[in-house]
Amino acid sequence: MKDKFSTYWLALGVVIVMTLWLATGNVQQLKAEAPESEAKSAEEGVMRVAFRYGVSESVLRQLPIQGQLEAWREVEIAARVNGVVERLPVSKGQRVEEGQPLVFLSEEDRPSQVRKAEAEVVLAESQLKAAKSLAQRNLAADTDLKAKEAALAQAQAELAKLKQALNDTVIKAPFAGVVETLPVEIGQTVQPGTPIISIVDDSRLKMVGQVPQQQVSALRIGQRVTARLLSGQQLEGELTFISARADVSTRSYRIEAALDNPDRLRLAGATATLAIELGEVIAHGISPALLSLDRQGRLSVEHVGEDDRVVQTPVERVRITPDAIWVTGLPEQVRIITMGRGFVVPGTKVEAVEETSLTAGDGNNG
Repeated sequence: MKDKFSTYWLALGVVIVMTLWLATGNVQQLKAEAPESEAKSAEEGVMRVAFRYGVSESVLRQLPIQGQLEAWREVEIAARVNGVVERLPVSKGQRVEEGQPLVFLSEEDRPSQVRKAEAEVVLAESQLKAAKSLAQRNLAADTDLKAKEAALAQAQAELAKLKQALNDTVIKAPFAGVVETLPVEIGQTVQPGTPIISIVDDSRLKMVGQVPQQQVSALRIGQRVTARLLSGQQLEGELTFISARADVSTRSYRIEAALDNPDRLRLAGATATLAIELGEVIAHGISPALLSLDRQGRLSVEHVGEDDRVVQTPVERVRITPDAIWVTGLPEQVRIITMGRGFVVPGTKVEAVEETSLTAGDGNNG
């Protein structure tokens, strides 16, 4: 047992002596080797990043707004006269033209009333003509002449009212569109005010959205707009309305845009992104994956400066296309870091290598 303890303490002593020797070695030798070691470490510590040259271009600046599509026009037609539904020549979902008959109500005795009123108008005209002849010969008083004129006017008004009532038994489309609702059936009795049918005009669409108060000053009636649907389809149009005051709760302004719908797509009620054109600006088109947030939470892009140090520059989004996002704020010509961004911070000295010169195994992914 004693021999084992002696061996243990002997080994421990050797380790302690070696440690002290390494820690307190030749100081002059360390001083001589230090600069060379530091230089080698600095050389090995420079991170390599890949970059892509970016050159600014003139593009249309766009303000993106989330909104909802609505029908350009929609009307619910109600009965104007009493009657029974006799014919329904259209059905829900059917496309109709302006002036096309949609619903036929019973005429009742309206045609005979119109004929009676027409006869009364003819009689009133004859009586007025006779009164005028007598008045010219001073055989009739002026009051009699005025009475005959009033009688004719009353007969004409009654005829017009009866004709309108007869016309109202046939409900026609006020504009071209699609039958949206048809809540009546043949044989149903309706009263004035009873909903009969509704028509939606899908020749155009209306886009409704809200614009923040800090951006509304850049908008003008008539500006060109593009609506991008969730399906990827696009509709062109123009800005038609800007609210004169902000919403009290959101401090945003309601806007409306008229969109062409040549294919008569049934999109009312769908959501879409509206891009409002604000004029041309100088911008860079980059991949959205190259965007990051700086310490202030602003959209930024990392690039290599002239001194080969990493620079993080805040940018502003001005346009989005299927292939790129366009931003302003970068120098006209810039080396945008595409690989290695995750391993460097602003101010870091880097070895910048053009992206196209790298092989599959080079660089650091960032």
